[in-house]
Parts: sequence; structure tokens; C-alpha cells
Amino acid sequence: MPNRSSLLITCYLIFAVWLLPGCQALSSLVPGTTSPLDATPVPTAALDESEQESLVMGVPPGPVLTIAPLPDGEYLVGVGPVGDAETGFEWGLYGGRGDDWRLLTWPAEAIPRSLHPLASGDRPPFGDRFFAVPFSNALFGRGQAWGLLRSTDGGRSWEQTLTGLGDPYVMDLALATTVSEEEGTLFAVTWYSGIYRSADGGETWESMPLDETEVEPSGGANPYDLAVAVSPGYGDPEEDGGVVMASFSHGLHRWDPATEAWQTVPLTVTATLEDFEPPEAQLTAGEIAFSPNFSEDGTIYLQSGYAGLFRSTDRGETWGRIDRRLPLPPPFVTDFFLEVVSADEAYVLLDTDETDPRLGRPVRILYRTQDGGKSWERLVTPPTLGWVSAFALTRDGQDRVVLHLGGSQGGVSSHLAETLSWD
Repeated sequence: MPNRSSLLITCYLIFAVWLLPGCQALSSLVPGTTSPLDATPVPTAALDESEQESLVMGVPPGPVLTIAPLPDGEYLVGVGPVGDAETGFEWGLYGGRGDDWRLLTWPAEAIPRSLHPLASGDRPPFGDRFFAVPFSNALFGRGQAWGLLRSTDGGRSWEQTLTGLGDPYVMDLALATTVSEEEGTLFAVTWYSGIYRSADGGETWESMPLDETEVEPSGGANPYDLAVAVSPGYGDPEEDGGVVMASFSHGLHRWDPATEAWQTVPLTVTATLEDFEPPEAQLTAGEIAFSPNFSEDGTIYLQSGYAGLFRSTDRGETWGRIDRRLPLPPPFVTDFFLEVVSADEAYVLLDTDETDPRLGRPVRILYRTQDGGKSWERLVTPPTLGWVSAFALTRDGQDRVVLHLGGSQGGVSSHLAETLSWD
């Protein structure tokens, strides 16, 4: 690994606002630096300004960062950065579809990392409740520690929900699908303190400790390998109770609800790039996704920013690499997009070695496998404004795969996967 001076020089040379968090993370993880845990959370009142909602003509600007499809055909969409170095960069949140969009209340300096409708199985979100995981630039000494944001009015206003969360630097969120309409079980992974659980729809949180050992900050060899996912049927005795898979404290861990304890997956993997330091590390993940039929097929996919794509068919006991002929992840991957349709079909959005001169960041390509990762095909001529910068996946009434694609130059559209061109 280069020394601290060369790391910082390299960061400045390749600086672009979308890469800024990654570069600063490198600097913040160099030995001898301190972690800014004393950042002050933003007051709730600063987010409660729903009267600022306004109509937007055309489509939301790009690049699209995250997409949350809603049951009525609309979307919540996070975009940014918008602006330039002179005027300042901002991020925004939009609601709508087609060419009818509303600009919603959102803190302009917060990066909307992911949006999560609080849904119950196949039922629509109850009470219009959503959670948002913003990227906390306060990790690097800039701005606020946004923590976890919640909306109870369909995304028109937001408030922090941190009761019991000892660490406001939330990186990922997962929802158990077998929840009642009154309360839901959620899991959050944080940068410094590991996993927290809420049994009341995010009102309060409790820590899920990793044995008696101290949790190490960040994810793994790739610092953004922090993720949590819940299997379908979690907590349902008829579904074997399910499992929680989480990546934190430099390792991949599995929570067994029967024993109420973590089991660490002891798998050492090799870096995808030559001369990467360390050349080997414990398997970690920036994204984890279960097969919808997990109780029958036991299949889980994960994307590691350090070592690529992996798949397990035995409920996370063992893992095999499945990214043959796919682009290698660059150091350090900060954004992850992985969706699973079945034990054999999955979709992933990956960076290429081509740089978009307008955005100063790598162009992305959407890939899919229909044979469990033995082979992959890419989306040809995507029907988006610019290249695909984000995507989400749902099924229609005929159980067909629907891809919701966001463009690097803005806009969101939906398409049957089989009607698109794949090569």
C-alpha cells in the first residue's frame, strides 16, 4: 500500500466529486489519523420543510443515484451531484414518473446512498413510511452526520431516527419481509459499531454485538464493504427462521435467530488487482442479496469491492467466485448495485475502464446471469439518458422481471428485461 503522502497526491490527481468520498476514505484510514466521531447530528427541524415541494418539468436531472419503485407506478429517486465547483454541488430527491416529477425536501449536501420503502411482503408501504441512508461526509470531517432518515409522508419530509443507535454513520439498511402492519423488524449496519436491530419499525434500536470482541471500524480491505441483508421468511418458524447476513468489522457474519448469535464465515479471498495491499483478506461485501426462494434453494449472492462477485448455495456456509469475464472492481468501490431474481438469475451494475468526461467518473454497464454466474451478458444500447447509473428490479402481474433504469444524464424508465437487448 502506498504511503500516506502518495495516497493523498493520487486522490487530488483523480479528484472528481463522485470519487471524493472514496479518496477521502483512503486518507481517513491511514494509520495515525483519527475518526471524527464527535460530529454533531443535524437537527430534525432542518429537514421538516414539506412546503418546499415543487413541480419539475421533464425528468429529474442526472446522474440518478438510487431508485425506489412504488406500488402505484411512481418512484422516489435520489440524484446528484448537480452544479459545479463554483456554485457548489448539491444532491436532491424527486418523486413522480414519466415527465411529471416533484422536487421533494432533502438536505442539499447529503448524498442519498439508498432509499428503502417500509413494506410488508407484497403489500404496499404502510403509512407511506420510507427510510433513507445518506452518505455521511462527516466521516471525513465535513458536514453533518446524517445518520438514518425516516419519512412518514411518502418522502415529502424527513426526520432522523437515532434512538438507541450508538453510531450515526449508517451505511446500509435491511427490512425483514414477514412484518405486521403495525411494526417492522429492521437491521442497520454502521461504520464504527456494527449491526443494530429495531423491532418497532425504526422507532428504537438495539446493538447486536459480535461475541465479546471489539468491532473494528469500516468493512474490510475495501473500506466500503459494509452491508446487511435479511432472508425471506426471517423470523417465521415455518420458514426455518431465516438468517441475517452482514459484512462489518472486516469480516462476513451470519446471524442465527435460533441461537441469537453471530457466526463468522472464515473465508480468505484474494484481491482482484495485482499489487493490491493486502493481497489476501477475509471475505466482506458491499452488497448482499438473497434468492426469493431462499428457504428452498439456500442461495445468496454478494458483491465485494475487494474481490468481486460470489455466490453461496448452502445458506452462506461456503462461497464460490462467479465473476469470470466481468470487469474487475477498481480500488475503492463505493457504490454497489446487485439484484437477485432467483437462484440462477441476478443483475449487477459495474464500472468500466471508460471515464465519462462530463462527470469525471467511470461509465457503468449492467450485466445479468441466468445460470448462477457461469456466464454473463451485458445490456446493449441501454434505453436511458446516458449510461445506466442506477437500477432497481421488480416483477409485474405475470411474474416477469421489470428493470427500472436511471440514467447518468437523468430520467427513470421501466422495461421488461426480456424486451431489452443483451449480448
